[in-house]
Amino acid sequence: MELIYQTLIKAFMQPAVLVLGDLMIDTYLRGASTRLSPEAPVPVVDISSHTSVLGGGANTAANLRHLGASVTFVSLVGNDYGAELAGELLQKEGIRDEVIRCDTRTTMIKTRVIAGQQLLTRYDEGTEVPLDSACEAQLIAVLEREFPLHDAIVIADYNKGLLTPGIIAALERLNQQHPKFVAVDARKLQQYKGLQPALAKPNFREMMAMLELPEQPCSKAQQLEEMGEAIYAVTGAAVTAVTLDEEGALIFLEDKLLCHTAARAVSNPNVSGAGDTYVSAFTLASLAGANAPTAAEIAGAAATVAIRKNNTAHCKQSELMAYFSMKDKYIRDVEELEALCEMYKSQGKKIVFTNGCFDILHSGHVSYLERAASLGDILIVGVNTDESIKRLKGPERPINHLNDRVQVLAGLGAVAHVIAFGSGQDDTPESLIRIIRPAIFAKGGDYSRESLPEATAVEEFGGEVVLLPLVPDRSTTLIIKRIYTTPALKVAEG
Repeated sequence: MELIYQTLIKAFMQPAVLVLGDLMIDTYLRGASTRLSPEAPVPVVDISSHTSVLGGGANTAANLRHLGASVTFVSLVGNDYGAELAGELLQKEGIRDEVIRCDTRTTMIKTRVIAGQQLLTRYDEGTEVPLDSACEAQLIAVLEREFPLHDAIVIADYNKGLLTPGIIAALERLNQQHPKFVAVDARKLQQYKGLQPALAKPNFREMMAMLELPEQPCSKAQQLEEMGEAIYAVTGAAVTAVTLDEEGALIFLEDKLLCHTAARAVSNPNVSGAGDTYVSAFTLASLAGANAPTAAEIAGAAATVAIRKNNTAHCKQSELMAYFSMKDKYIRDVEELEALCEMYKSQGKKIVFTNGCFDILHSGHVSYLERAASLGDILIVGVNTDESIKRLKGPERPINHLNDRVQVLAGLGAVAHVIAFGSGQDDTPESLIRIIRPAIFAKGGDYSRESLPEATAVEEFGGEVVLLPLVPDRSTTLIIKRIYTTPALKVAEG
């Protein structure tokens, strides 16, 4: 099944997607607070970092771009500093900009002040009333030009005044003239029923509000599982994906419940922008040919990757592919290795790397690998290829071929991933170290820092070389020697 997911995700690079939505900028002021202000009993935050990222509909565009699609973003901003910043951020993300500057509006910026891990306050600025007739006419002109040029349209309506009845009517007309895959993520989905979208993505609270139902203190899924007809009457969508936070998502095919996809457990999730990630991945998976349940699984995985990050986050195509590779401990190429390491580091995970032949796995190996794993969060093991071992140990080695050695290593709970290495030019793991950039490079106590040529590469990237004590009288060489010198074992071997 993982191979199917990988094939679909690789196809994300093919479509061109037009995103229409409210442009916001999410700004994060981070620092430390050790005192109260003398003017009032409020904390003083000494700011150490100032970060601005795309939010709202622009975050949906960023997610689509990072997942591989070619993206054009259409929106409105003011004629101010925020507009300049938005343009820079869109350009940085590689998003084609069809954003109109409107003198009667100011750009929406949401600023969060954070001390340590604690959000202290958020202050918002920007125009959130419906756009005027002049700006509306400009926006419709852009849509008429851009709509036919794209494979899909994603509408990200945060109810900030961009999507007026006139704009929605123009979308309906354009979609009749040039039918497209239309996905809608909106606070008031019922306004888009006339579009007959291919995908609608409300969250639980939005859906309950549209159905005018009170929330009950029971399972979210139970409250909506039998509401297929009412949900379809509101959305008019071919597929409606109702996201339920920690309960996953309910997927409806028109008015019938198709499936309930589970959510992945995430400690300390940052859910800001998770819905943008979900609708982006669902759209691209559908365009790649996935059925609704498969698209939902991919979308859920993308959202899981995003909520493990700080700030308003997105999911990269490489990270999504890496997510589906995690279940398979054997890493087949360096591209997959790089994507996995990038994903783990974005989650704040500490990577430990070690390497060896691991020809005949014994208790010394197991003890050593468990100690190595305890030094961090993720243990990656490099294992020499058969040809590499022959060059290092002689023509009679290895005893066990690479596939067997990998399978045994993968069976150990301490080992997160295994990758083969070794070439006629270099039998050291230096090339892997330069990709992994581990926090810790673990080796056995029979080595010294000076005897490891790859140690320089570890330290070059800020890593540490840690030498671990070995279990006495445990080695592959001793085991092989015992086999060849013990008569009973020699007879059994024959």
